[in-house]
Amino acid sequence: MSVRIYLKNNIITAVYDKECGGIVSLKSAYDDFKADFVLTPEEFPEYDVDDCKWLGNLEGKIVLGKETVSFSTGRLKKKGLCSCQENCLDITWPEIESEGKKLGFSMEMQFLLENELVTWTAKFENISEDTISFTEIAIPLLMNQYFRIDDDFKYDRCVMRHTCITGHSSYIYWEKSSGNAPVLLLAPLSDGVFTQLKQEKEDKLFGERFGDGFGYEGLVRAYAVDDSNRFSLRPGESKELKFCLAFINNETQINDMLNRLSLITMKAVPGMVGPINKDFYVMTRPVTAQVDVFGPEDCIIESRIEKGWRVNRIRFGAYGKRRIQVKKDGNIASYCFFITEPVRDMIDRHAAFVAKNHLETNEKDPCYHGLLMWDMVNKRRINSTFNPYFEDWWRGGSDDPGLASGLFLAEKNVYRASEEEVKVLNAYVEDFILKRLTEQPGWRVHRMVPWYTMFEPWAGRGADDVWRAFNYVHVINVMYDMYRIQKQHHYSWMREAAEYLKMAYEYTKAMFNYWMFPHGVGASEFGNMGEMTLPLYLAQALQKEGFVQEACEMAAIFDKKAHYFNSKQFPFGSEMVYDSTAFEAVYAYGKRIGSEHIMRAAAKASYSNRGKQPIWFLYNTDLRAGGDTSWNSSYMTQLGAFPILDYTLDQGHIDEDWILSYYGASLSGWLIYNSGGYWSPDRENQGATGWITIASLINHTGQPPENSARPENGKLGMPLSKGCVILSGEAGIGFFGALRTACSIVMEHSVLGIIGLGCSVDRKDGKERISPEDGLSVRFYHVPDRWKVETIGGCINEIVVIENEIQLDMTSLCREGVLLKLYSIPQEGEKQRILFEEHIPAEENSHRLVTIPRYIVKSQSDGKDKDE
Repeated sequence: MSVRIYLKNNIITAVYDKECGGIVSLKSAYDDFKADFVLTPEEFPEYDVDDCKWLGNLEGKIVLGKETVSFSTGRLKKKGLCSCQENCLDITWPEIESEGKKLGFSMEMQFLLENELVTWTAKFENISEDTISFTEIAIPLLMNQYFRIDDDFKYDRCVMRHTCITGHSSYIYWEKSSGNAPVLLLAPLSDGVFTQLKQEKEDKLFGERFGDGFGYEGLVRAYAVDDSNRFSLRPGESKELKFCLAFINNETQINDMLNRLSLITMKAVPGMVGPINKDFYVMTRPVTAQVDVFGPEDCIIESRIEKGWRVNRIRFGAYGKRRIQVKKDGNIASYCFFITEPVRDMIDRHAAFVAKNHLETNEKDPCYHGLLMWDMVNKRRINSTFNPYFEDWWRGGSDDPGLASGLFLAEKNVYRASEEEVKVLNAYVEDFILKRLTEQPGWRVHRMVPWYTMFEPWAGRGADDVWRAFNYVHVINVMYDMYRIQKQHHYSWMREAAEYLKMAYEYTKAMFNYWMFPHGVGASEFGNMGEMTLPLYLAQALQKEGFVQEACEMAAIFDKKAHYFNSKQFPFGSEMVYDSTAFEAVYAYGKRIGSEHIMRAAAKASYSNRGKQPIWFLYNTDLRAGGDTSWNSSYMTQLGAFPILDYTLDQGHIDEDWILSYYGASLSGWLIYNSGGYWSPDRENQGATGWITIASLINHTGQPPENSARPENGKLGMPLSKGCVILSGEAGIGFFGALRTACSIVMEHSVLGIIGLGCSVDRKDGKERISPEDGLSVRFYHVPDRWKVETIGGCINEIVVIENEIQLDMTSLCREGVLLKLYSIPQEGEKQRILFEEHIPAEENSHRLVTIPRYIVKSQSDGKDKDE
């Protein structure tokens, strides 16, 4: 007699194994039944234990008198009575037991297959003569998030989890990191909720696993009942919990599925993170649901019904987490937003903070004139004489924490130069990078300073410790930015602009000629964060400056790497078995050779990697290591948004959800900045930034528990405030990415109509007035009319669109004046074109008005291609 029961139709195949006691396979026709969304006993027999955790099990705790007892259906898998009718499986436990003790309640479980849905019902009935209190009920989620080194497994068979805990209308979904269909949605039904998600920390078998070629965050549990919603059953009483497992084609269908299941749905524009000086549009369904804000600073400015949605325009009046509630039929969904300072203020204040506080001023420090990591707890730099934390290399001025601040400062001064900050950059380049970090001959970039003594854990490697490609990329970007800064400003105390460009070339040549981690091909076969400069700009700049031979060398290297990516089905990879750091770089190589395959794959992966659920620290932030319990809001939140923006607008694949995903990501990355002193109120930390958020600690404040914070050597773990690591860490890489793509967008939203992202839009009297407020005001997209404008050396104050003209009011920010370019937003399959280009000579800080005939835009399809 078969021990396996198949619930199967033309969309879903779910396999329940009576011996294993759970669903051991869950597949969908949306990908020809390719990916299994659960771990299987065939591949992972070690998980087939007495207390099993296969999908479909429930664990919990009850109180009997004064005694708390745990129970698990996984322990009782051989005592469940199974019966199966067509597309319906019933399992009955006449009385639940724990370690041989009868607990006084029965349990019935049903799995009903209907089209793309599996409705899962668990009924608890008190069959005793005493009241039973249920204090916990959790669903173990042994899902296929075990990433293997094989690309097919990593990107098209494994899945990433995205968690949305909001009370009513909570849900979890799993999606392939490739972005290919399908998506699996798990949601409580009726008045059910998820209260929290916890990662297994005690059971080593089900805990996290990482090694050579594999990575797994371990088992997690979704709690449907805990102390916040515990319930009691008197003798004879019963209670049902209902859940839905649904396969859908993509994450954009989640809201429609929630609405179909009679759950609250909520979407927000521009997202869950935004500046204090801008309104949020909060859309909810059903339209009868009531939306409330909390705190006297927050207010609902207007509320209306549009296209089946209740649209509330909300202004939040204080920094940090701000909460709203949506109520429907006695059920409450709670959503948190995060409010930052205006983007321009964050850019300028953090740049000034880096120049003043990150700069090492002690001449005796090996990292003198380095831009080192800032510690908000101790209100000082981490350096050679002060590092209370576990990682010694944090004080070495290299790797991502050591190079991130300089990277951001250099990029910021390309757009809005401060002579004081550029002088700091000059010292950073001349003294720290060239004299301390770089070993000659050979332009060898070390992992830390002083490289000849080294810090643990790399002691003894000495001069051979030059194998990290990421470090070269960061240095190359700084040199390229110094070239751009000097090209515009001609400071007498700096090198000639071309010298910085030539050094960028030398570092690039070194990166591609030395052995690079991992496996020696870290430069030639892996995407390194921030690498977009190399394929898109470096060879072209060298050619322009007359370095013809050098430009040809670089072009050959970049083309070879681009064609390597073009040969791969999944053209991305990183130093870890699953990591999001490659998407931006790989996309840029694809753009270099015009490969639709590379661009589509990298952009789709970056889009799918980031969560679309309305959770402030998860909305369009990237996932690392395949789960959302640990690192969130990392630098790839903003840097990895570049492929999404470029693919949807510069390549012409216009999609509302992609545009909103880019903009949500560009704003979400700023949440780690210490806006209004939210992460630290200390005066010394005004202008500072944190590093990441950690989902499992997001509701905790202060250091981790003592036993985990102090290893044997007495050093601390990462310092925390409200779930944010308050070291500056790698934040500057994300801010660098934010500046590279910062833009304002006018689009036509399917519900809201014409809106501005990062700008205000005023339409009346036949005029459309647009005021950019994105922090830089150097890039603008007009999606309905399909054009883009970009400036070099200046900023856009206002754009006025009238019937026959586009008027641009600009300010020159450098001695070179302003270079203005107007591009097309192409139709799919066409190439972006330059429609208008003009260099406007102007004195620094002078205003200029440029008028462009609108027929140029309206007749763009008749024009000829131009090279950018």
